[in-house]
Amino acid sequence: MVYQPIRLLLGVILLSICLIDASMPHPLAANYSIDILRLAKAAHIKAYMGEDKEEACSNFYNFACANWPRLHPARIAKQRTNYLEELQELYIRKSAEMLKSATRGAENSADRQLKNFYGSCRLQANDTQSALRTLQSVADFRGGWPEIRVASWYQYEYDWLQVVANLKSKLGVDIFIGLKVILDYKEEKMHRLKIGAPEFPMSRRHYVHPHFDGTREIYERSIENKLKLYFPKQSEQWRREVANQVLQIEQQLAKGLPHNPVLTLQQTTRQRSAAEMKAAYGSYVDITRYLQLIFNDNLYMDLYETPEDYLSNLVDVIRETPKLQLANYTMWKALEALDAARVPPSQQPDIWCVQLAQQYFPHQLESLFHRNYNHMQMINELQSTWSDIKRVFREDLQASERLLWLTLETRQKAINKLEALKLQFRTHDDNKLIRQMHGLNLQADHFYPNLVTVLQWQTKRGLAKLMEEPVPEDEVYKLPHYEIQKNRIQVPITFLQARFFWDPAYPNALKYATLGVLLARQMLHGFDGVGRRYDVHGYQNNWWDKTSEDSYARRSQCFLEQYAIFVEYKGKPIQDKDLMRRIVADNGALDIAYRAYQQWLKNAAETPAIYDRERLPLLDHNHNQIFYLGYAQLYCTDYPESVERFDELPENLRVNTALSNSESFKNAYGCIRGDKLNARFKCSLY
Repeated sequence: MVYQPIRLLLGVILLSICLIDASMPHPLAANYSIDILRLAKAAHIKAYMGEDKEEACSNFYNFACANWPRLHPARIAKQRTNYLEELQELYIRKSAEMLKSATRGAENSADRQLKNFYGSCRLQANDTQSALRTLQSVADFRGGWPEIRVASWYQYEYDWLQVVANLKSKLGVDIFIGLKVILDYKEEKMHRLKIGAPEFPMSRRHYVHPHFDGTREIYERSIENKLKLYFPKQSEQWRREVANQVLQIEQQLAKGLPHNPVLTLQQTTRQRSAAEMKAAYGSYVDITRYLQLIFNDNLYMDLYETPEDYLSNLVDVIRETPKLQLANYTMWKALEALDAARVPPSQQPDIWCVQLAQQYFPHQLESLFHRNYNHMQMINELQSTWSDIKRVFREDLQASERLLWLTLETRQKAINKLEALKLQFRTHDDNKLIRQMHGLNLQADHFYPNLVTVLQWQTKRGLAKLMEEPVPEDEVYKLPHYEIQKNRIQVPITFLQARFFWDPAYPNALKYATLGVLLARQMLHGFDGVGRRYDVHGYQNNWWDKTSEDSYARRSQCFLEQYAIFVEYKGKPIQDKDLMRRIVADNGALDIAYRAYQQWLKNAAETPAIYDRERLPLLDHNHNQIFYLGYAQLYCTDYPESVERFDELPENLRVNTALSNSESFKNAYGCIRGDKLNARFKCSLY
């Protein structure tokens, strides 16, 4: 029964695009396009909804999102599919069209480099022989992969440490030894080198536990298949031997990884000098020489070694493994680094190449996107919605009985923090981006040489940070995000896309149910159990008094008891470390956004015409019901069966529990006593 609305949805959207792009000076044409947009949005909502109306008061999430798994199955993507992730996919699709367009005069040198990288990817990303030729031209293969390069091979010529150091510098690939510049754990104003284990394709237990024999066999076959792709003339026996050598070496290396995967990086790290590591591991794993080869200088600073047992285990692996096998493994890891850029069979080349460009040039891509798709109306609507959300919360803090559990003094400090809380729309300094890419010379028709150039550029920039003072860099988020130490909400460029959440043609109920809820969620992070420890300026300073803290703890207990039953979902454990923050945000944001919508209705005079506009065709729901539909569909999600645990409370439980605490939801859908989503004792904080 789901296919009819899907076909309707696709047809309506196609028609709406045609109408919107056309020039429509006549008012009747404009009205017609509005009707089409409203019909398209209604079809979009209806396509995800289930057929059982009786579920509204028992499982509203399923009522709103029943068809999501059929339309966006995680079993195909092999990872979680989520409605909010669709915004990122829309950004990728738009970027593909943008990067394929002809270069214009207004574009700068960074834009042209970006387009050349993307264009070369589309042309050559699947050219395996080009990848192999490029690798052989940039890496010192003397003594490596002898059956491919030379007829005879002498083990005494093979210097594994020099080869892997060269490949680290040329390709940024960590082979046997992981090396990265990170912020110092103890002193945030300096960088430090972290050295130890590289990243492996599987976890320790997948390598060593007998239960995962099948997983290891699949991994080994995948290596064989890739070797056949690059070396079709080599024998099957050779491919099998090399694949087996790769697996065996990684199994031995994995013995040096922590037994407990829950341990943090700090818990498995020790601080040592290069000289101390030289004394500990000798010439088999000469860390001093390895660093000198990479930095072309002697380093006398302390390093972070992690995990503690890895390098001592590596000494045993190097000592006991034949050099031919070390060479085969090294060259395989180098080839794998380039193979990672090849288009997977399940991906469209256009989309894959945008994702590669985003991986290496995220800020440059965002900047170009912003200049091509800058939508001021969306920014204005976001600002307007933010003002409404702040107004509701401010009124609660000033006079509402809702927050009398906070003392007057604490409420006044909360008002001060709220007034200082601003939206920060993410932007980029184009001149800075141009300087960052200075020296790159990417060609439109040489992908793998481009890729090697980019990997060298990225590695050089990453390692150069060791001698630089840390500069605060805004982390890139996909959705609005509260930055606790800056007391601001950062709005990413990708979020500002028209018609995803809202459009002037849509009911305002959807604006408050989506933009309003997302902004209110982030706002409340400044006033939850963590946010209250940071003051109006973002400094760590608990500005709550004892009475307010005790009241918060008592009210929180209601939520903790309510959510305590959620220890697993679909037979998989739930381990949400930020559960209380999520609870506060979910429940408070839903209530604040709904009341902001009700205030808008009141200010809009609540005429019959307004109520008619707040409904949608195809949907037999009033304006309040549409608000809750829009809210629930924000969280439509499907998980793959392979998921081992949930690090966040699953969306089904989040949506339904927050709604069960809402008196307004109960009234909107006529839920009666005894219904699952009409909690007898409703928990409330904000």
